[in-house]
Amino acid sequence: MKMNDIITESAELTPQQAKLASLGRILMNQAVTEKDMELSNTMSKVGNELSRFGALFAARSLAELVQKTGVSSTVIKKLMDHADEISKHKANIAKDHADGGLDDKDDGDEDEFDSPSDADIDRDADKFAKGQ
Repeated sequence: MKMNDIITESAELTPQQAKLASLGRILMNQAVTEKDMELSNTMSKVGNELSRFGALFAARSLAELVQKTGVSSTVIKKLMDHADEISKHKANIAKDHADGGLDDKDDGDEDEFDSPSDADIDRDADKFAKGQ
């Protein structure tokens, strides 16, 4: 076994670790936009630890996460739920965009240029007004 194989094996994330890392990045991104500094710092701390969850010298359980961040498990769970909702929302937007747009109208076979133009309507109205 070569050293590169050992490094690659140890750097691979489990699906659960990848999900926690994704939630951690979402929390850190949201922390930047949060106006409440205390909440922003908490989101950033928890997000940082979640993004490294399971790695060497990082938290490997909820109890260790509580110890490393100084945040209660209840708050950590609420922040993770919040990040998960944001993740689902972004996935839905991406799916909707791939399905033909975010506006959800004009998704049918209707052609918006199939109706008469403003000039045609004006010409017809003038003819009608003149009695032609």
